[in-house]
Amino acid sequence: MTRRMTPAPTPTGFRRDINGLRAWAVMSVVLFHLGVPGLRGGFVGVDAFFVISGFLMTGILLKGLDAGKVAIGEFLLARARRILPALLLLCLSLLLLGARVLLPLDYKLLASHSLASLAFLSNIKYWGEAGYFDASSHEKWLLHTWSLSVEWQFYLLLPCLFWAVWRLGWGRRALWTMLAGLGLLSLALSVWQSLSSPTAAYYGLHSRAWEMMLGGLLHLAPAWRQGQDRPRRVLEATGLALLAGSVVFIDGHWPWPGLPALLPTLGTAAVMLAARQDSPLTASAPLQYLGSRSYSLYLWHWPVCVLLSYLGLNQQVLPQLLALLAMLGLAELSWRLAEQGAGRSLTGRPARQAWARLGSWTAIPALLALGLWVAQGWPGRLPASAEAIAAAAVRPTSANKTCHVSEGRHSPMCKYGDGPPAFVLLGDSHASVLVGAIRDALPAGRSMLQLSYSGCPYVLDARFNTPWASARYDCAGFNQWARDTIKALPADVGVILVSRYASRALGANEAPPEERRPGIDFPASGPIDPDRLGHFAAQITRDSCELAAQRPVWLVRPIPEIGRHVPHLISRRLAMGQDPELGLAWADYQERNGWIWKAQDAARRQCGVHIIDPTALLCDARRCATSHQGQPLYLDDNHLSEYGNARLVPVFRQALQAAQPMLHAANAAAAFPRSGEPPADLPVDLPGAQPNGWPAGLPPPSAGPATHSPAAPQRPATALPSTSP
Repeated sequence: MTRRMTPAPTPTGFRRDINGLRAWAVMSVVLFHLGVPGLRGGFVGVDAFFVISGFLMTGILLKGLDAGKVAIGEFLLARARRILPALLLLCLSLLLLGARVLLPLDYKLLASHSLASLAFLSNIKYWGEAGYFDASSHEKWLLHTWSLSVEWQFYLLLPCLFWAVWRLGWGRRALWTMLAGLGLLSLALSVWQSLSSPTAAYYGLHSRAWEMMLGGLLHLAPAWRQGQDRPRRVLEATGLALLAGSVVFIDGHWPWPGLPALLPTLGTAAVMLAARQDSPLTASAPLQYLGSRSYSLYLWHWPVCVLLSYLGLNQQVLPQLLALLAMLGLAELSWRLAEQGAGRSLTGRPARQAWARLGSWTAIPALLALGLWVAQGWPGRLPASAEAIAAAAVRPTSANKTCHVSEGRHSPMCKYGDGPPAFVLLGDSHASVLVGAIRDALPAGRSMLQLSYSGCPYVLDARFNTPWASARYDCAGFNQWARDTIKALPADVGVILVSRYASRALGANEAPPEERRPGIDFPASGPIDPDRLGHFAAQITRDSCELAAQRPVWLVRPIPEIGRHVPHLISRRLAMGQDPELGLAWADYQERNGWIWKAQDAARRQCGVHIIDPTALLCDARRCATSHQGQPLYLDDNHLSEYGNARLVPVFRQALQAAQPMLHAANAAAAFPRSGEPPADLPVDLPGAQPNGWPAGLPPPSAGPATHSPAAPQRPATALPSTSP
């Protein structure tokens, strides 16, 4: 026996307020992904969409319950008619476009993501690949389809819940209780996992279901009585304020979707509960236009953003404006062709015929994607130089990763070269990638020891903020150990300091500007000094001089950080027939690193340290290069490649050959160790950081004469960092 449910007085028909909310939600997402300043939390638009979706889906299923049935097949067919045509058009268009512009590895990745999107499993795939806020996310053309997969998975579960209520003959109160209980459980999982496993929380249905269930609970709540317009206005204004505040003040560093996600979701719910159909805040013509095309706009906006990133134009205002216009135009075409055209052509057809047509349409992009995945992205379509650079970019480097540590507080102190050590290379990953250049520049019969630690500049009396690291990460402990270890070495062993100081002080420049956060504070204990840069600069000078009191010290000027994955951009620009050189403006380099130059210059004046300047070979008066003879100088966005590494051999050879008299003067009688042999626990004859041969298709670097360094480029006087302390 079934029980018919008494419907609540919920507004019926087309909801202009909800359509306007769609516009606000989609534009917040679009502008956020375009990098518009001040909209750090634009991603909360997706959370608003989830609430709207839960509200509408609950309404559709309630109609079935009120009629005494739950037709799961009809419900899913209606959802498929709404979602699939535009999604199929998007996937097919990208797969066809990829044949012209995507390198094999990128094309294969697009094919696998297309299959996941068409199967509505993309959230699970991206969950296993990376985080939503990673730099690599801007290379995934269909990343945004994760939300469609979450919704579809919810569509499979929600009708089952309603079917159980229908079979048991329960009413709306029981349904409300079930939705509330499951929603609270999902919210609890979301809060817990957003702290313990943020990526899983972001992509998982289990941690997102509460947002859609909130929409369902809203549909089960009674509507406002007619005539209460003032409370409706207050409720609507409060809801929009919560939504707008979330867009402005929330950013990717908040645990999401945990408790903070209540702000935009409750704000969305408040606007919907107010149900003001004539409000200028939701019912205006522009908002209604955008709302009706919000699905197609959402589908097409992200591929356009990826294309901007693909071309290296994602931080330029004019390309961003043109991209916004392109998004709106593509959304209009998709709405007319897919949503209004193909989607409506399925309306009124028998269910079996409609499913058959949807299946045949889906097979076209699915089979194409499968073929491209099997064919490894169809190599040989694009210029050989572009494909060679792209392939080399994913090969592991030959540097001995055992020597560069990222956990604990000790280093294996790898030894490079023959004979007693002449130098210790000390620093972070920027030091580790220079091993090859320094090894090849060593004086005859001398060797080098490597002491490097991931993300760890040699700075004492500091507290390091490393949310990305494991529990065993101990940069401060490593620096103290390195200090004590170097003190025990003979005085004729010099120290070469190389570190990416700016990343710790200002945040990694490969991240979007609004997501950059400093990763260091001073001092190590006690109240934090608000003058981070001033304290940091003074500490660099102080620590360098402490080392220089015992032995010769060489400070290496900061390696230019490009902020974009150089091999990817160069190979893609070559594939499109564009100039591969991107470069970093010298003024931008100076702005980010000038304070470090001042600290190093102060150490040179105060305690006689020596300076090695790689920018003499990497930069000219206008910019720092990213390539040489068409080949990338970097292996990613900030680390020099083996090719770029070899370019610096002359500048290191000149400095280190000239160091011999200084080392002898520091300790004319010193040997290492006192017996003349290295300690038994130091590795000897380790493989160098450079391979025996270059990857196929890449010419060897032109490193210049071996006996002297080319003259430093003539830069404008205003571009040189000041030498004042």
